[in-house]
Amino acid sequence: MTLHPLRHRFTAALAVLGFALAATAAAQSERMEVDELKRQLDAGAEVLMIDVREDWEVESGSIPGAVHIPVAELEGRMSDIPKDVRLVFF
Repeated sequence: MTLHPLRHRFTAALAVLGFALAATAAAQSERMEVDELKRQLDAGAEVLMIDVREDWEVESGSIPGAVHIPVAELEGRMSDIPKDVRLVFF
């Protein structure tokens, strides 16, 4: 599976999360409040959103365009994730 950076707009689904973790290719990470992420997305920031919740959690809904990789599979799937885009894990 090849993942591509997607330009996302904030959706009401994100408001439920309260925060997200953003990471850059340099493996720097920061906790980000939803309002800040919304501001960046509204300004046109390109990010790849990765939903790390379990399958049963995703069944209740997710952010359109987000890629689902359960946290238990994340380490083994890192080679599938592009290194040239800002990543947002939630």
